[in-house]
Amino acid sequence: FWLKPFWLKPFKQLVHRLPWPSVGPPTTHGTMAPGSRLLAVAAAVGVGCGAWENFGGLGWQRNSQPPPWKAHTGSLAVTLPSNGRVLLIAGQAGEHGGALFDCFNCTKEVWSFDSADEKWEDLSAVVPWAPRWGHSAVVTSDDTVWMLFGCCEPGMPTVMLRDVWTYNPTKGTPWTLMKTEPPFEGIQATSVAVRGKDELWVCGGWSQSRGTLSQVAVLSLSTLAWEVKSEHGEAPWRHRADHATALSSDGGWLFLFAGQHRDEKTGRWSRLKDTWRVALPAARASDWQQLGDLNAARSSVPVLVLPSGWLLALGGHHVPDDEELKVPQEDIEGMLDHHRKAAFSVYNDVLALDLRPNSGASSFSESVAKHSTWSVVEPNAPWPARDDCAAAVGADGSLLLFGGGTIYGGGGYLHDFWRLPSAAAAYALRAPESSGSSGAERGSEL
Repeated sequence: FWLKPFWLKPFKQLVHRLPWPSVGPPTTHGTMAPGSRLLAVAAAVGVGCGAWENFGGLGWQRNSQPPPWKAHTGSLAVTLPSNGRVLLIAGQAGEHGGALFDCFNCTKEVWSFDSADEKWEDLSAVVPWAPRWGHSAVVTSDDTVWMLFGCCEPGMPTVMLRDVWTYNPTKGTPWTLMKTEPPFEGIQATSVAVRGKDELWVCGGWSQSRGTLSQVAVLSLSTLAWEVKSEHGEAPWRHRADHATALSSDGGWLFLFAGQHRDEKTGRWSRLKDTWRVALPAARASDWQQLGDLNAARSSVPVLVLPSGWLLALGGHHVPDDEELKVPQEDIEGMLDHHRKAAFSVYNDVLALDLRPNSGASSFSESVAKHSTWSVVEPNAPWPARDDCAAAVGADGSLLLFGGGTIYGGGGYLHDFWRLPSAAAAYALRAPESSGSSGAERGSEL
């Protein structure tokens, strides 16, 4: 019986009927990774999650069962527009402390969560790219996932990645390495935002040779051509990494906030709380305008834009500005010891900023002037404070929160999964209205 079980024949028939991606020559823009029938086993056999337990008055829920993926930090979550599936992509699971060892135990795992049947699927079997952390990932309206950069080249921990990949599980398109050459060296911890159907906006990041950056560039998704909008040092905001960017719903403005900055003269690091915007598509360096600050300086926050048009910031970390690194990166034990002893704070609050083009104002400029201040909509969420977590907005407007870390330099990983159904309603963040004003009814201005 064990040699030829009764279910083998129908299972093979199911596998062969699945829409497998074809393996062929390079496409116009890139080289497709070979399809694999291992993907069918992952897609056909999902891992269910546990029951949802209620926490707090606003409606946060924690899943009672630990997720099937390895506890780690630095993963990125994207939501597929067509079906609401959330993909959790890469990250790191080691105690790195910023030292020079091979990619800090990075992963190349990709997991999918289907909120409809509440099941996880492991899509890692056919991932062709190198393990990474500090990467960027976004999704376009046709469910194409774009993943860019990160740390680091296999066996070369001082060389950041320059590759750009696409993946569309809805269309059955496997991971594809795109034929494009960024106009800068390999970087990590940059921030990427999608504008319309054809543009990826890339701001700042970390370069092993230049430190934290303030360059702004845009990638055309149709031609794969890059355009540098401003060189490093030209924008008025402090150069940074591990920050966040988001676009207004009309695509007219790019917002940038939070992150960490390294002084190129002293080598000291500081966390940031400022917020800036610039008009698109020009994005002239001289046109950046500073808005209100976050309630506290922080780095490594996820980007969350609700369907109602509000931008949320949650979690992240802070280290005092007097931090001084006195050991070289090559000194692994010295780097680990430095990070273990440094003061390190993590957050569990939630802030909101109004990005809507029309919110009780005659123009977007007037609207931003009125709503340029972040509001604290939840000062103390029921989930444990965390840094560098993955988070996404579900198709139904719920907030989904995955893992994260609690120890400086990597460690103290949280192996949990939280959600807040109907986040806009929970925080009283209304959708756009054609005639009256609207604002955050819950929370306090900073």
